[in-house]
Amino acid sequence: MKKLMLCAVSVLAMFTLVACGVMPEEPANNKQKDSTKVVKDDTVKNQEVKLTKKVRGTELTIEHIKQTIIKKKKHLELQFSLTNHSSTDQGVGANDFRIEADDGKTYRIDGTKVNFGDVIAPHETLTGSAYFVIPEKTKSINVVYQPEEKMEAAWKINLE
Repeated sequence: MKKLMLCAVSVLAMFTLVACGVMPEEPANNKQKDSTKVVKDDTVKNQEVKLTKKVRGTELTIEHIKQTIIKKKKHLELQFSLTNHSSTDQGVGANDFRIEADDGKTYRIDGTKVNFGDVIAPHETLTGSAYFVIPEKTKSINVVYQPEEKMEAAWKINLE
């Protein structure tokens, strides 16, 4: 009786495992839908630059500019490298920068993106990006570094 019961349980377990097995794959000719969407009016331009200013013992360098056109707006990503050559900690963040465009208006960072900001220890380097949204037709900008009330550095950049 025990053997019969053991056989019945084994057969039942075998059917259960087969029923819960992997479903067969769909034929390879079925197209899978892409989960990412591309906006039709997206264009991306990359511009390598090395623009450096030294302010209060900190070397501020704009290394790369990425331009993306989305819905008739130019989205800029400015990649910075900041090196503290002083003997004290220096706090620097993307909010210390602004853009003055050729239309005469001033633009602040895009707060919907993750912008850089941190305290830089002596003889250390911080890298990060600051994001801005400006009009699509903008051809030149001034990137202004103003951590407090006084402007401390500015870069004139022609956007390609």
